[in-house]
Amino acid sequence: MDSQSSPTATRSARLRSLTRFWPVAVLAAFLAWGWQAMSLSHSVTSYGDTMEFMWVLSWYGEAFRTGQSIVSYPLAFFPAGWYYAENLLMLLALLPLVWLGGPAFAYNVVVLLSFVVAFAGSYLLARRFVTALPATVVAILVAFWGFRWFQHIGHINIFIGSALAPWVLLAVDRALHNSRGRTGLLVAAGVLWAAAMSGSMYFAYIIGAALVAWILGALSARMIGWRTALLALVVPGVVAVTLALPNMVWLWRNSTQTGVGFYNATEVNFWSASLNSLPIPSIDHPWLGEFARSIYRGIPYEQGATNYGLLAAVLAVIGFIAAIRQKKWWPVLFLAVAGVVLSLGLTLKWDNVSVQWRALAPVNTILWQINHWLKPDFFPAGGPPAPFDAAVPLPGMVAAAIVPFLERARVFARFAFTASAGVFLLAGLGLTVFRRRWLRYGLAALLLFEVIPAPLQPAPFPPQPHPAFVWLAQQSMPGESIADMVAGHPSTPVLLNEGEAVWATRVHGKPTVAGASSIWPAHTMFLFQWLATHEHSFWSPDLAPILRFFRIRYVLLHMRGEWEQGILAEARQNKEFKLVNCFDPPQDNGPWSYPICVLEVLPPANTNFNLVPEQGWSGAESWGQWAEGTTAKAFWVATAASDHRLQIEAFPMCVDGRSQSIRLEVNGESVGTHQWSDCQPWAQDIVIPASLVHLGANELTIVSDYAASPNDVTQGQNPDTRQLSAGYSKLRVDPQGN
Repeated sequence: MDSQSSPTATRSARLRSLTRFWPVAVLAAFLAWGWQAMSLSHSVTSYGDTMEFMWVLSWYGEAFRTGQSIVSYPLAFFPAGWYYAENLLMLLALLPLVWLGGPAFAYNVVVLLSFVVAFAGSYLLARRFVTALPATVVAILVAFWGFRWFQHIGHINIFIGSALAPWVLLAVDRALHNSRGRTGLLVAAGVLWAAAMSGSMYFAYIIGAALVAWILGALSARMIGWRTALLALVVPGVVAVTLALPNMVWLWRNSTQTGVGFYNATEVNFWSASLNSLPIPSIDHPWLGEFARSIYRGIPYEQGATNYGLLAAVLAVIGFIAAIRQKKWWPVLFLAVAGVVLSLGLTLKWDNVSVQWRALAPVNTILWQINHWLKPDFFPAGGPPAPFDAAVPLPGMVAAAIVPFLERARVFARFAFTASAGVFLLAGLGLTVFRRRWLRYGLAALLLFEVIPAPLQPAPFPPQPHPAFVWLAQQSMPGESIADMVAGHPSTPVLLNEGEAVWATRVHGKPTVAGASSIWPAHTMFLFQWLATHEHSFWSPDLAPILRFFRIRYVLLHMRGEWEQGILAEARQNKEFKLVNCFDPPQDNGPWSYPICVLEVLPPANTNFNLVPEQGWSGAESWGQWAEGTTAKAFWVATAASDHRLQIEAFPMCVDGRSQSIRLEVNGESVGTHQWSDCQPWAQDIVIPASLVHLGANELTIVSDYAASPNDVTQGQNPDTRQLSAGYSKLRVDPQGN
């Protein structure tokens, strides 16, 4: 008897051993495949956003070693500096790794660990619902699905938050089903939630929505009562907010320090997922990517990378049908539905274009008016603009209006992380519906194939400096800055607000008005938008005066393609710019594998004027400029919310028997008046209080009593027929103390 059963027992033991180690083996295989070419210390997963983290880790590491302040980085977003608002606690926690092996080492180690953490948490959560095989598949899907793998472009904070989210759900689910130790589990959930928020405040909403959905699912299934539901929401929430408070205060303080501008409804809707991006394989899949892009033809950024997979979506639907009849699964159902709907954002989109249905126009008008009453800055007055006027509104539109600060979480597509555990758990349930073992195993293998990521292509770090930066490092330019520019459209330069721009400051040591991230100070936002909305900017006589407000000495035009060639040709026609040199790219492949042309902004011909004329001005003359008509407008750019000094020297257009007077207004508020009793020149310095100064553009309006033509005043002896009010030999606005 023993001799006959021994082989069977041995096979069973081997099978159990294989089952025990199979999840780890699959995880190791996926990591080895995806990271096969990476060097932990000498490469990064990509440039772009990754270089922003390389910069801040390098800066923080150096600052703490040398006793410098990390409140503001003076070489970005000049002249105000970059009050870096994000990721404070996460970055501080990474510093030991930075000191151990450098910024790339710290970044890569944490990203790799995030896959292990995401897999382990998802596996343990899935084992509460399914057996080991489908649980392993679910964990791989959660850890490696296309949208999460897409974050390799530099979003270490998203890796961390998405890895911790399954653990939060696991802790809460265990608390809901076990009264013993419930409080401890809920506190642990709050600690994990705070850790996710330390990397990105997005997860205040992503995990918050997941918890609400999970608890409502359990409540609807009558697995818990209202008291338990409230406890499960309040305890993690209070713990998370308390622990994340330093990060929140840091974010709020630094965001308001330089008048950071946020987003409008059009911008937020742009970054929400499209319906046809969800049920497809990753658009970057090594073998199925072309097929996926044939289904989704929209913009392949985050709003297009929300790809759960075709087979995963089919199995999730099968699992959804099965889960409806099993109340144990209702939290998963609520989680999946809530996350998918929120990821679609404000309006229903297909290929990143809002679906139009004219019959909904009255509904959209009413909804917009209500939302405008709640958040007037996000939903401007005047009714819904296109495409909102005839779009299909989604619950995200209401959520953006009623949830505090939700509109500042610009990328609604990231709510797909709320849904991912739910969708893939339902796919795991869908696997169990099939009774035949070979079919389950076959479908599991196909699911794993569908989620295989494209292997990372290492980007060497640190990159070789561009020769333009080597030249720039040798220039003496105290108190001055540079502007990194690239073509946004043909003949339209824009600021290069990317990670490469701030990393370059670590190379050449010169301040730039550019920066990185998606949160820009108001003065930077003004310059970016002015450039973006002025085609053929280098042909405009206003460009050089505007750049001088930022004390820009050199423009670095990054020659990435043909568009920049046209911009360079236009710049060379502007007499206020001089081409210094076009520097060839470095030999090694890096983020600057293209020439960079350096243009010098020449000093102004007349230093008595620095305002940019808008309305009511005659052409510049050797002595100054006439104001035409009774109203003249000009603007200047403030880069700090401080007192400013207006210097004015003027004389009136004298008419016998009339007394000329002028009134000076800044942004609609009076700052001074003057009345001439004779025709003598008048000079005055006027302090403009900081309370009237806007970061960015500020308008000066000069209103005169009358205007007359020299021809009329001289009875025809002067042929000049212009209607003139006063002549200005000096008109400057500068920060007080300059």
